[in-house]
Formats: sequence, C-alpha cells, structure tokens
Amino acid sequence: MTRNRLSPSRRREDIRARWAGHLAAQRKSGQSQAAYCRAQGLEPKYFTLWKGKLQASAAARVPRMVQVVVAPAAQPPVSALCETASASTIVSLRLSLGNRMALSLEIAAGALPAVVRELSTLRC
Repeated sequence: MTRNRLSPSRRREDIRARWAGHLAAQRKSGQSQAAYCRAQGLEPKYFTLWKGKLQASAAARVPRMVQVVVAPAAQPPVSALCETASASTIVSLRLSLGNRMALSLEIAAGALPAVVRELSTLRC
C-alpha cells in the first residue's frame, strides 16, 4: 500500500492553518485561552507560541502609513529651477519613507511647481 506523504511546505501550511483555526475558534467561543486549551486538549504554551507567530506574520503583511512633512528648503524655489529647464525636461524624485519604503516620481519640470504646491497642502 502506498502512503500519500505531504511535502514539507504543505505540511507547514496545514499546521499553520490548524492553529489559525484554533485561534479563530477560541476568539469566537468567548472562552479564555486557558479554558479553550483545556477543552480542546491543547498545550497552552504551544497555543501562545502560535498566537504570536500568526499575529506577527499578519502584522508584517499590513501596510503602514508614514507621515510625510513637506518643509520649505533653503534651496532656490522650484519655480526658479523650472524656468531654466526646458519643457521636456524630466525631474526624478526619490523619497525615502522609512521601513525600507521609498516613493519614486518622474515629473515634467513644468508640472513640478503644481505638484509641490499640492504636496504642501496635504495634512496627514
């Protein structure tokens, strides 16, 4: 007789799904974690371990908003820079937002003053 064996990755997915099911059932039951574990025959320390793992992985998937403050620079005004650039000049901007996140923009030089004006009116 041939046994169907699960691949290691499939086995990990099944275990993760099993614990996610227990976490959801415990929340839905209204029981404390200890009472739920006793009723299900689960080891409380493993329940706590998987609760932490699943919450950490869920938190890592949630995008976070980062406040961006547009402050006046000591450089010449953007309009002065745009006057010297031709209409077809493209300006590249890269903003590092933290948490390894960045925003890159390529804007026609003539549109840059309007973009800066709009960004300066935003309130986060």
